[in-house]
Order: sequence, then C-alpha cells, then structure tokens
Amino acid sequence: MEIREAILGDEKNLIDLFDILDAETNFMLMEEGERKVSIEYQAKLIEIFLKSNSEVLLVALEGEKFVGFLGGKGGEANRERHTLHIAMGVIMSHWRKRIGSELIRFVSSWAMNHSFHRIELSVLESNFRARSFYQDSGFVVEGVRRDSMKVNGQFFNELYMAKLI
Repeated sequence: MEIREAILGDEKNLIDLFDILDAETNFMLMEEGERKVSIEYQAKLIEIFLKSNSEVLLVALEGEKFVGFLGGKGGEANRERHTLHIAMGVIMSHWRKRIGSELIRFVSSWAMNHSFHRIELSVLESNFRARSFYQDSGFVVEGVRRDSMKVNGQFFNELYMAKLI
C-alpha cells in the first residue's frame, strides 16, 4: 500500500474512486451520480492542492488501484488558520486494512509540517464504525449538528470531531 499526495495524472482514477465511494455507502456527502466532475476540472483541483500550503489531497493505492483518499483544507481567516478540516473515504473492500489509519498518520504529519495545530472532521452520528475509528485515532466529539444530513428521506445528526496535534 502507498499513501501519497495526488498528482496530475490521477484525475481519472480519483473520479472513479469517488464514484465507487458514493455508490457503496450512504455515509459520503454526495449521493451516487450526484458528483459531476470532468477530468479537466479534477486536474485544476489537483493543481490547487499541489500549489497550496493549506490544502492537501492524499490518495491510498494498492498497486495501481486507488482504494482511498483524504482531503484537507485549512481555515482561511487568521483566527482559524491553525485548523485543518478533513474528509476521507476508503472503499469497502479495503476496510480493516489500516488504510484509514495510514491516511490519518500521513495527514497528521503533513499538518504538523504546515503549522496546523488542530484537525477536525464531521461524521454521521449513525456511522458507528467511522466514529469508533476516529476515536481510536485520537479524535474527540466536540458537538452535534442536529438533522444536518438527509439520507433517503431521513434526517441524521452529524458529529463534529477534532484532535489537537
């Protein structure tokens, strides 16, 4: 397994990965078929990440296959520049293979090297597997956004979690 920053040339593989993740689970932000990203647009996003000191896009590969990602974006205002907000996903066939742990380890190191002090994320309250994983990775629940997500016509709470680095 390899964890690295996304590079130009990864566009198609990233789009395919996001399509798989959106179809496999109801825990991602986007619904299946909702994400409409062209290869050209994905390339522009990768360029932005590569040029930025406050944004990062990581990919997890098994051989040539993209099996996970983690994206992070730093705060824009001076008072929150020390905070990196992340989102991640790993395809189901690769759960419990420590890919998520490696992505968190990599982004934590990246964040420290880029002067971040805090990493935060949100997770559906009903996503017990992810909540447990994040808690095991040092994140703590800091708040609840009630009925913030609507999945298949049903409202769900979202938890804010963070860890200090």
